[in-house]
Amino acid sequence: AWHAPASWGMICRPLRGITRTVGVLVAIAMAGSTLLNANAAPSRRTPLAQRDVTPGLAQAVRLRPANPNRILDLTVSLALRNQPALDRFIADVSDPISRSYGRYLRPAEFTTLYGPSPAQARRVVDHLRRNGLAVTAVSPNRALVHASGPVRAVNAAFGIAIWDWHDREQNQDFFGNDSQPVLPASLATLVVGIAGLNNHYQARHIGSPRIPPGGGPVGGYTPTNLKSAYDVTPLAARRYAGAGQALGLFELDGFRPANIATYDVQYGLVTHPITVVSVDGGAARGAGEIEVELDIEVMHAIAPQATITVWEGPNTDWGALDTYAAMVDSDSTTSNSTSWGLCEPDTTPSLMTQLDNVFRQAAAQGQSFFAASGDSGAYDCANSPSGGSIRTVDHPASDPYMTGVGGTTLNLDVNGAYASETVWSNPSHAPPLGGGGGVSQVFGRPAWQTGPGVFSQYSNGHRQVPDVALDADPRTGYSVYITNNNTTGWAVVAGTSGGAPAWAAITAILNEYRFNAGADQPRLGFVNPLLYRLASTTPPYPAFHDVTSGDNLYYSATVGWDLATGWGSVDVFNLARDLVTTPLRLSSGSSGRATRRVPPPPL
Repeated sequence: AWHAPASWGMICRPLRGITRTVGVLVAIAMAGSTLLNANAAPSRRTPLAQRDVTPGLAQAVRLRPANPNRILDLTVSLALRNQPALDRFIADVSDPISRSYGRYLRPAEFTTLYGPSPAQARRVVDHLRRNGLAVTAVSPNRALVHASGPVRAVNAAFGIAIWDWHDREQNQDFFGNDSQPVLPASLATLVVGIAGLNNHYQARHIGSPRIPPGGGPVGGYTPTNLKSAYDVTPLAARRYAGAGQALGLFELDGFRPANIATYDVQYGLVTHPITVVSVDGGAARGAGEIEVELDIEVMHAIAPQATITVWEGPNTDWGALDTYAAMVDSDSTTSNSTSWGLCEPDTTPSLMTQLDNVFRQAAAQGQSFFAASGDSGAYDCANSPSGGSIRTVDHPASDPYMTGVGGTTLNLDVNGAYASETVWSNPSHAPPLGGGGGVSQVFGRPAWQTGPGVFSQYSNGHRQVPDVALDADPRTGYSVYITNNNTTGWAVVAGTSGGAPAWAAITAILNEYRFNAGADQPRLGFVNPLLYRLASTTPPYPAFHDVTSGDNLYYSATVGWDLATGWGSVDVFNLARDLVTTPLRLSSGSSGRATRRVPPPPL
């Protein structure tokens, strides 16, 4: 899930190029001058449409104007063009009964059809440069403009004042703006938001070491246990192991390859070398190392023959945005997982919109993304000063173009086969733990989110999460070899951060199976429309374990879809067969750009 050995807290790292602090009086004078200049002609400036003010200022104390010479790194996001047409395209290309199903775009095609025009990007670049910022790069699709420069230039460019603050609840200092950025009217409609104006909250990860039952060296479920529980074994026995499939991991920390090697040797897994792509300087190993190693090892457990690319970026707003964008722009991984995030109130609406544009491109290109739904049940801000009593959900799992993965408690029988699942929750833990789920406060309900149980007394027209679930209870967790708090060894780690990479790896198995079932089978891209359509019908083989008992600290499991586990967990063998049989089998004329491998023995 998106938290650390019990929650997601990441180590705060200062931004690059921070200079020495100047005198308070000088800083105040210069900040005041900047404000006067920015507001000299207010009629020529228009606020951005999406709120882009530092979150959590209510529990913070303003200290002083930020050092005007402090260097900030920014990513300015431009709006996509032809968005109604893009939404229609994604709906068609992701709908298994559409003739366009599986006819995904290449990144260059996406840029031509929906990316900002060269002229639009040039106008933003010119504005930044005129105000003293250095433009360091423009993304291939022209939607992201990377810039760097001193606080005084940032203030001038966006008509704001950046201050130093102290968070009383977290007892830490941070910088951030307390007013909405403004731009010339001709630019305000082009810019979605600016990542990097504050460093208050950082993305979190989840994992909680325990010693539960299982076959690992200190307990915990092994690759054999997981494959048996979720019915991957019949496919694994026929050599389906993810061959020819490319998996991607979004990470904000590093990992030790030696730990992964120890895991693979323990369980006799023959795997490929892991590719690491560093974005914006990458990420040093820190408190989140446990997350990266958990993600990789869970993927190896399910799909050992799939290749894995780990995309590592700094734990900042602009670092996260740039890392997601790099994953999507490369179009090199077909199924991806993220176990990092924040509750919606701790994330600016502007940043959520900027990331939503990235995830739309991923959907148009046929890239699956699975996101951990959080480990605080219905109260995703439990570990935040925003308040643990607020029912809220985790972002980016709440984004409509993400597949949100909730949490269960998985029980096996004496033979190691699936016995039962309940919703994961542990109200006696401090703080209480449970699978994330609830109703978004930001995103509307997508058209595909329908089916038995979807509409309830909690429905209010907004996006509901999770979509699916998998084991996440530390008491029935995953056997992994990790480094946690400078201690290396075998441990049992869980959280929804285990379910998200597992679902991505399961998708690799499904894609391998679909491809070998016939050239007319496109790879799975954005899977939510397909999963909801399948769960709303009566397929030949029951594809989901419907979890009907327990709650996630507020929302109860019910028959059908629910706000605690979505459609439940998966029977992979059944789902694989459902996806290649009528009525879901389609002659789309697209192979999803897969590469044919030697077919395994027929089923």
